[in-house]
Amino acid sequence: MNGHQDAASGPALRHRLDAQLLRRAFGQFATGIAVIGARAPDGTLVGMTVNSFASASLEPPLVMFCPAKALEAYEVYRTVRHFSASVLSAAQQPLSERFARRGAGKWAGVPHALSESGLPLIQGALACFECETQGRFDAGDHSIVLGRVLALAIAGEGEPLVFHRSRYARLALAAGAAPETAASLAWGL
Repeated sequence: MNGHQDAASGPALRHRLDAQLLRRAFGQFATGIAVIGARAPDGTLVGMTVNSFASASLEPPLVMFCPAKALEAYEVYRTVRHFSASVLSAAQQPLSERFARRGAGKWAGVPHALSESGLPLIQGALACFECETQGRFDAGDHSIVLGRVLALAIAGEGEPLVFHRSRYARLALAAGAAPETAASLAWGL
């Protein structure tokens, strides 16, 4: 048998894992999309699309992302002291696709501003963060990069770009839910 099912509780757990099964299971978790920007040692701007950007702590303010070791610019993300994160809106799907591709010059023609420390921030993003790397951790075929938020900007309105089941998706509010309801949740605190 490939799994165990408790008759009272439901799903059968599979113990034989492979990359395709893991990708399907991980894809059940809907995520937002961000572009992580940085500067290579020669000053070149690099950027990549991630769905692994997440908050880690409010005090101190920490965020994280997970670059793949196979990434062209992995060495930059492995060693960089500062990085930016631009949380994309649903209208910015073409930017997500652009920064997900291999190749140089991804920032050419992309409306962006530079932070005081020279990090790229995408104009029109729902939120932008300027971060200082606090730690890096090996995570199999990826690394985990933990960063302290130094500065941020919030655009306000707009629908987020969502990724679910290996494709873009739209976010819908539950029937009768007011947008401000989610902001008032204490999340178990």
